[in-house]
Amino acid sequence: MSQKRALLVRAGALGDVLLLRASLHALRAGGWAVTLLVPARSGSVLLGPGEAEALIDWERADVAALLAAGPPPPALCALLAGFEAAVVYSRQVALAEALRAIVPRVVAHDPAPPADTHAAAWLWQGVRALGAPWVEMPEPLLFTGDEARAAGSLVERLPPRFLAVHPGSGSPAKNWPAPRFAALAAALAGGQPFLAIAGPADGAGTALLGAVPGAQVARELPPRVLGALLQRAGLYVGNDSGVTHLAAAAGARTLALFGPTDPAQWTPVGRAVRTVGAASGAMEDLTLEAVRDAVRRWDDEAATP
Repeated sequence: MSQKRALLVRAGALGDVLLLRASLHALRAGGWAVTLLVPARSGSVLLGPGEAEALIDWERADVAALLAAGPPPPALCALLAGFEAAVVYSRQVALAEALRAIVPRVVAHDPAPPADTHAAAWLWQGVRALGAPWVEMPEPLLFTGDEARAAGSLVERLPPRFLAVHPGSGSPAKNWPAPRFAALAAALAGGQPFLAIAGPADGAGTALLGAVPGAQVARELPPRVLGALLQRAGLYVGNDSGVTHLAAAAGARTLALFGPTDPAQWTPVGRAVRTVGAASGAMEDLTLEAVRDAVRRWDDEAATP
């Protein structure tokens, strides 16, 4: 008997896609093979062992036709015709209606979680109707040897269980002040090599972090290559960002810093994740001492027999 095929549709960045892992694994547990219709850059992270079967790039020219009036292009119809169901995480009514003309069963689900509901659990509500059981905690992402080797000399320059730090995010309001990231890295690394992660919009933060003695800068690595590197980290510290979700999904010990966003909704999913935040919601009110204390308490707990 051939396996049922489901399509998960989400126009999101890296963190948004990683929050779909619980839904993806729930579908797999329910006997479905899963294809993603998501942006290729972020969605590629879920094209590894035990994850999605395939990916259709949200940024294909003909996918835009799903948001417009009129029939979908024939080539796209042929590509989507083999799916028994689609779960659409979007408020775009036209998108769900266009897919209903191709896929027998379409579930439309608002991607934004209600207050005090974690995003992963909320997104799972969209696949629940397909008989997908809740998966409490997916196993860490698996990476191939080629992905680990693609990090190149960075691996050779870093000690075992190294510190990893990412000072950026998709919004300046979510960023802890860059000088505090640099001071934290200097204190925790103590001059030893550590990983400083640079994204496309992390200029000022990365410049300060890169000047800390021992900084080894990783610039815009592909998500699965960066994930394979982060899997080796002893501690990762970052803002509420896609890279922080990646570190958690890779199994790294992850400390996520929160301000204007709610950790009850957006805490990264992983087996070793903690959060520390500013009660005011302003990242500048989160002190260096508060973050250092959070790391120290975690280290002390880990050292206690």
